[in-house]
Amino acid sequence: MVIGSEILKGVTLDTNSNWLARKLTNLGFEVVRILVVPDSIEDISWGLRALLELSSLIVTTGGLGFTEDDITAEAIASSLGLKLDKNEEAFNMIKARYGDEAYKYVKAAFIPEKARPLPNEVGVSPGFLLEFQGRLVIALPGVPAEMREMFERYVEPLLQKVTGRVSVKASIVTGHMVEAEVDGYIRDLRRLSDVYIKTHAERPVKVTIVAYGNSAEDACNRLNEVLGEISKRLRVVHVEKTGTCK
Repeated sequence: MVIGSEILKGVTLDTNSNWLARKLTNLGFEVVRILVVPDSIEDISWGLRALLELSSLIVTTGGLGFTEDDITAEAIASSLGLKLDKNEEAFNMIKARYGDEAYKYVKAAFIPEKARPLPNEVGVSPGFLLEFQGRLVIALPGVPAEMREMFERYVEPLLQKVTGRVSVKASIVTGHMVEAEVDGYIRDLRRLSDVYIKTHAERPVKVTIVAYGNSAEDACNRLNEVLGEISKRLRVVHVEKTGTCK
């Protein structure tokens, strides 16, 4: 869930959700919704409750900080029926960075009770993660550099242990110029399990495949099976795979 009125007003371009979707997909998660909501306690609470009905993992970006419109922590606490407390560990993170000036940013240290703060190595505001009724809520800053650093350093290692699945991707450049033609040849392959296939309306037509498995080896085997079938049906000019797949 992307939080920020500036996104909805077209003031700021949202790149966070695209980056996170790629990261989460690579970790084996199926991203089922991306929501953008304004800086409103009611809207953030509504979004969180809706997502909790759909998924065991919710990631938010934005609204963590010390200004008046930074209300994400408050909204999450309110929607889950939790207290918003000054977290001493979070405040110590701010003090370690700003010393005697830390009091200016004390608001950023208030997070829901029982939440675990996540250090911000780039900016001011800590993130946090919270387990609630078997679900995991992770709140990250909205500044892309801060969000990416926090995710890769602290969140990604944790999620690698949680998912139990991985995904791999291949990009295909075909020798075909008409997307409808390519779609007709491979349409039935979209019904295969553990596979996502997308054709792109480019000239020449490109095809993206994402395959899932319980291990990198399983995912790569699945990917190669699909690639083999596509190669029988299409003129394949070039294939580029991600990760260790050969």
